[in-house]
Amino acid sequence: MKQLVMTSLLAVASAPALAHPGEHDHLTGLQSAGEHLAGSPFHQLMLVAAIGGLVLIFSLFRQSRKAKKQQVAKNGS
Repeated sequence: MKQLVMTSLLAVASAPALAHPGEHDHLTGLQSAGEHLAGSPFHQLMLVAAIGGLVLIFSLFRQSRKAKKQQVAKNGS
């Protein structure tokens, strides 16, 4: 499980930046940055993909722990 998470993180970190065109000089504060992120379809898609990835990693982690507990219980009895 740890290898899957590490491989996923390294794959994301080594991927090219998927930046959309345009300058971000108009982002002067947290409020303007929030408005930009909420109003941009590109950023919304990236947010949904990030949340989906976190949910996938969390569910795989839970399944792994559940399988490990079942294996220990099976070997113990």
